[in-house]
Amino acid sequence: MYEMHIGTAATDSDLVWHVVAQHQSAALCGQPLGDQAADTDRHCLSCMTMFQELMRRPGQS
Repeated sequence: MYEMHIGTAATDSDLVWHVVAQHQSAALCGQPLGDQAADTDRHCLSCMTMFQELMRRPGQS
């Protein structure tokens, strides 16, 4: 199971949505997660690419 969490982008200090596996402390892209009480419409491209690859692997999600 995967969740979406807001965190800092890897390339700058902007906030983006990251994909996180349940019970993990870092996003799929490796960014650590913080307690961000903010909102954004941006998504982490690295996380979304990794998530897409994971969903293409049968039985490994």
